[in-house]
Amino acid sequence: MVEKITIKLPANLLELTGLNSKNLEEKSLLIWILEIYAEGKITLSKAANLLSMKVDEFLSEFYKRHFKHSGGPESVKEAQEEYDVVQKLIADE
Repeated sequence: MVEKITIKLPANLLELTGLNSKNLEEKSLLIWILEIYAEGKITLSKAANLLSMKVDEFLSEFYKRHFKHSGGPESVKEAQEEYDVVQKLIADE
């Protein structure tokens, strides 16, 4: 179940950012999940799943925005997946 909440923002915010209410919601969710992942409150796979993204897509967004991760992987498998994705991102640069 998805619970909707209301957030009050300055009226000209959408105009200033060039966003509409739909992509403001999507961008806000992305930034929020990136932040709680960085804080170590959710796992990499949970963060990617919440955004309906592949793990490598999520990590690309995470590193593109220069977030730092303070938590650790919950399993050896998750650590290996993170390592493999980061190696691929480095190789693609």
